[in-house]
Amino acid sequence: MIRVAHSHGGWRRGNDARRGAGAAAAAAVTIALALLPDVAQAYVITIASGSRAIFLQIGAGGYNAPSNQGGTPANNTTINTVSVTIAAADVGSGTSREMTSNSTVAQSPIDGFAYCNPPAQVYIGAWSRTNGNNNATLTVTTPASLTSGTSTIPFSQIRWTMSGNGDTVFQFPDGTFNGGTQSLGTISPNTWEEQCMTFTYFNSTIPAAGTYTGRAVYTLSLP
Repeated sequence: MIRVAHSHGGWRRGNDARRGAGAAAAAAVTIALALLPDVAQAYVITIASGSRAIFLQIGAGGYNAPSNQGGTPANNTTINTVSVTIAAADVGSGTSREMTSNSTVAQSPIDGFAYCNPPAQVYIGAWSRTNGNNNATLTVTTPASLTSGTSTIPFSQIRWTMSGNGDTVFQFPDGTFNGGTQSLGTISPNTWEEQCMTFTYFNSTIPAAGTYTGRAVYTLSLP
C-alpha cells in the first residue's frame, strides 16, 4: 500500500472560468506494498497578486470549503494510504497492478467540481502567489527502495499517471519514481494548478513476502 501524506504550506476548465517567500511547502507519500506467499482544457487559475504565499495539497487538504465559497488554506496532517496486494501466484508476473487509495478527495478545492475519482486517484494541487516574476518549483523525492525488514523493492517499480475529469491537457507530467529527486514542473506566479494521480505497480520483480514501505516527499518551493 502507498501511504500518501501531505502538508500544505483567471482560471479555466475549458472555456468555463473556474480555476487560481523564500518559502517551501512539503508533502510526504509513504508507500507500502503487500505481497502474499466531456473534453476540456486542464485547470489553471490566475490568482490576484498579494502577499507571498504557496500552497500544496496531496490527497486530503486544508480547505474546509471551496475557495470560491470563502474557503482558505490550512495545514492538514492526514496521511492517506495507497496500496496494492499481489497474490503469490502473480508476484513478478510483469502484469502491472493499479494501486488504490484511502483518500476520499474527489472535489477540487477551487470550486467543488468533482475532478478526481477516489479510491483510484489521489488529488494533487498547488498554487503560488507573489508580487514578483519567480516561478514556484514542484519536486518529488524518494529513497532508492521500498523496504520490508532487510528485503527491498526498487522505488522505480511504481509509476504515476496524471488525469482529471474533463481534462485533455495536463498540468503535471506522468512519470516513474527514480529513487532521487524529480521535477514535476513549475507553477507560474499567481496561478493554481491541479491534477489527479493514479499509481501503478510494475510487478516485474520477485521479492520476498512482506509489506514494503517507502516515502515520497513532494515539495513546493518559491525563491
